[in-house]
Amino acid sequence: MKKNHLILLFPFFFFTNLYSQMSTEVVPISETYSSNGKFKLLSISYDDEFPNLKGESFVSYTQEYDSIGVRKKFYKINRSFDVYEGNSFFTAISNDGRKIIYITNYIYESGLENKNITYYVDGKLEKTYTTEEFINCDKNKEKCELFYDNQYQIIEGRSSTIKQYKNTASDIDIFLNKNFIFNKNDTIYVIDSRKKITLYDLDKGKIIGSKINFDSIYSKIKNIESIKSRVSYYKYPYKYVTDIQNSVNNEKLSASISKIANLKFISINDSTYRKYKLFRIALSGYMNRKGKFEIENLETDSIFDRKLIENYITTTTFKTEFIPQEVDKIYLKHFFGGYRSYDDKIAEQETFKEKERRTEEFKKRLTLEKINNIYIPKNLFECMTELDHILNFESKKQLIEAKDSWEFNSHMGGLGMWIRNNWGINGGSRLLKYFNDRNIGKEMFGNDAISGVVISQYIIWLKGDKSAWKKWERQNSIHK
Repeated sequence: MKKNHLILLFPFFFFTNLYSQMSTEVVPISETYSSNGKFKLLSISYDDEFPNLKGESFVSYTQEYDSIGVRKKFYKINRSFDVYEGNSFFTAISNDGRKIIYITNYIYESGLENKNITYYVDGKLEKTYTTEEFINCDKNKEKCELFYDNQYQIIEGRSSTIKQYKNTASDIDIFLNKNFIFNKNDTIYVIDSRKKITLYDLDKGKIIGSKINFDSIYSKIKNIESIKSRVSYYKYPYKYVTDIQNSVNNEKLSASISKIANLKFISINDSTYRKYKLFRIALSGYMNRKGKFEIENLETDSIFDRKLIENYITTTTFKTEFIPQEVDKIYLKHFFGGYRSYDDKIAEQETFKEKERRTEEFKKRLTLEKINNIYIPKNLFECMTELDHILNFESKKQLIEAKDSWEFNSHMGGLGMWIRNNWGINGGSRLLKYFNDRNIGKEMFGNDAISGVVISQYIIWLKGDKSAWKKWERQNSIHK
């Protein structure tokens, strides 16, 4: 008889964009309560990518009210603590309301506040930990993941609404699936991929137990009812910053900048988008419900008067009907499109100069030892040794156990994309030249073929044949 534990699945999907940061169609608003129920942490994200800091969080009392009957606010933090039901994100607030911890497996940006574990006191960042530091593991010798995950072993039925445990799933299996992390009266229990437990004192901000065997403590915690964050969602509007409109004349920002710069705007849907060299603008920030845009980042090519553009944006009131009713602001980005001269002949001259510049840049890249401060292997052997250095124990284990190397060579992320982007297969490098000299990668989708060779040869390397690369080189000699 099947175990009749039915759990709501995530009612929407995640996908990974080209930069390997996850995105979602809907954005979370979470409520997390202290164990004693006296404090509430309200966290609101304003962006569709996660996990990131683009949001706000508010700590309030649950049992104290001001003179007009509204719950008293304690303090505010200028970041969100992104929590998604059914996924590896966790936050907790202490019984005195002053301490907050945020724990996630996923890290996509640099900076202290983007570490795996961040700990705040009175709204200020106090401590950070990497996964390795927090659970005391060596990623080069063992699987180092913060949370125990057995869903693929014990969950049978999957649909858009429910998931069901298999007949073979034990009570322990189900407990681990539901409670791989929880807060019990200001003690955080984290059950990691090794089935070891780390205990963290939320009030004092320190680890008080490490690498505790789960089986030795299960009988003491098996009846704990963990308190989950309550999560609701709103639909992200996908309004591109180029399309925000002046509330007075309905003019799009792209058109307004066109007038300021006396340049012609070319959208990504224009038939000439790839014909001419386009001058670019990068703009991101927050649009509030009053129609004011708070610039987070504004970068322009030198042809623009940046100050004039900044002044226009900060002094203009924009239309806001696209902002979801659940929030008072939204994060906007993606300045799609570019600008060129209205005179086609001038635009053609600028395009010719840009092609010459790119040609010279490409030639230069073919000789560089490092690009963007990343070492570029000069041959297949160095690809093997560099991957040995870069990849951790679990990544190597997945490669060894893979039935087909293709799954690691996707256009939507993974090792293949990392190789193409970071080792200059896309854009030019000495490694690209190494393969092209051997007539590899010159065909359609040739860059994918190059990363595919690297991955397939590395799997052979991991399985013990450290000289297979020599055989590959002999079979793929340099073409004169």
